[in-house]
Amino acid sequence: MIYQLIGVSLLVLGFIHTFESSRQLDYRIVKFLQDKLGHKPYLTWFEEFWFFGRTFFAVAILILLLSYNWKLGLTALAVFSVAVGVETLIKFTFNRSRPFSVHQDLQMLQPSEPQDPSFPSGDALRIWFLVIILSIVLGNNLVFGIIAFLLAMLVSLGRMIFGVHFLTDVLAGTGLGILGAGTTIWLWRFFNLL
Repeated sequence: MIYQLIGVSLLVLGFIHTFESSRQLDYRIVKFLQDKLGHKPYLTWFEEFWFFGRTFFAVAILILLLSYNWKLGLTALAVFSVAVGVETLIKFTFNRSRPFSVHQDLQMLQPSEPQDPSFPSGDALRIWFLVIILSIVLGNNLVFGIIAFLLAMLVSLGRMIFGVHFLTDVLAGTGLGILGAGTTIWLWRFFNLL
């Protein structure tokens, strides 16, 4: 239940972007990150890490999970699909513009320009969902957990450095990913008891 609590908290925290004061802070954070890390060699690293938040990578890992443990894989795919559906519903309900399209002094540094709304971050959702699920599958291996957590942090940070997401977008996407992963784990353990 801790994953669900953390996930819901982060998701709700993401909704503070509806307040003007938080929108200004959101902008200042992206501006600061772009000024400090939005150039080579840092930008090259974040371009490499971006792959791990992409839809193709997430689906490929979840399909591999099916071959490892079909019950967990099927549960993960089902919950992931629901989480992506919720993300899409929120995106098109709030229709928040991307940072680079709202603020002229922010650049779009991502290799390809996103076409969907900004809030919440789908890449953050995918990487955090995978990190938690894979950590459980690998028996909570400390080394993997640390590396995976750092990777998820870098992917999430990269969303802001690229100028395609605000902090609140990333928090909400992270929350959805953690909530989805926690729900997957809970359902998988429940089904194993049957």
